[in-house]
Amino acid sequence: MSKAPRPTLDSLAGRFARKDPPAVTANVISEPPAVAEPVGSPAGLASTAAATVKAKADARVQILTRIDPATRKRLKVIAAEQERTIQEICEEAIRDFVARHSK
Repeated sequence: MSKAPRPTLDSLAGRFARKDPPAVTANVISEPPAVAEPVGSPAGLASTAAATVKAKADARVQILTRIDPATRKRLKVIAAEQERTIQEICEEAIRDFVARHSK
C-alpha cells in the first residue's frame, strides 16, 4: 500500500495566499460606504473619541497558553452556561490570581 506524496510548502503557498472574491448574493441591499467626517466637525470628534477608546481597549497584551482538550471543552461549556466568552473567564481568573498573590 503506497501513500500519495505529501504536498510541499511551495505548492500550498499559492492556495493559501489566494483571496477568493466575496460571494454575490441576490436581493442584498448594501449600505453606502461611510464618509469620513472632518476632524473639527462634531461627527469627526465623535469618531476620533471612539478611536481613542478602542485604542485604549486594545492596549492589552496577548498571552498564549496551552491547555488539554478536556479542560478546553469544559471551559467552553461553562462559558456558554454563563453567557460569557472564554476570554472574559480567563481575564477574571488571571486578575483573581494576581490579586491573591500581590503584596
